[in-house]
Amino acid sequence: MTDFNAFVSPEYPVLHSIVGSERTDPAIPAGHAAFSLGLLVKGIPSFLATVPVEASQVEGVAESLDSGDVRVAVVGISVDGSDLPTGVATAPEPWKGETEEKEHDLPAAFLSLVCSDGRRIGVARIVAKQGSASPEEVARFVLEQITRGVQIPDLASTP
Repeated sequence: MTDFNAFVSPEYPVLHSIVGSERTDPAIPAGHAAFSLGLLVKGIPSFLATVPVEASQVEGVAESLDSGDVRVAVVGISVDGSDLPTGVATAPEPWKGETEEKEHDLPAAFLSLVCSDGRRIGVARIVAKQGSASPEEVARFVLEQITRGVQIPDLASTP
């Protein structure tokens, strides 16, 4: 198994809201609640993500989030281009005679929140559009941007 380098942020206050399974978005699986998560970075709310949590674990996750400040852990990973939704892999470059999308490994960053009680909550996976950086470089970049208050949806669209 490969050892991963995790990069960890300072502690931040966490904001969260819970929407029960009866009122969730269709993207949230049945039997799950939706947790919308954000951080207070330099006093400014920064949205992270909305993640599904099994109904049986909602109370425990809420207690972990309420137990104190959290840290953001970011791990650099490689993602197989074929694992991405259609059209997300590197687009063909017709001027080079390419007609099919390239499906190859792309560097990415996997983000999780580390609660003060030790619980980890997976938040997001941000995949670089090009394979020109290492996974560790992408992870460092993502963490640096979060500590500056950049919103995750904005990060996902960064070239």
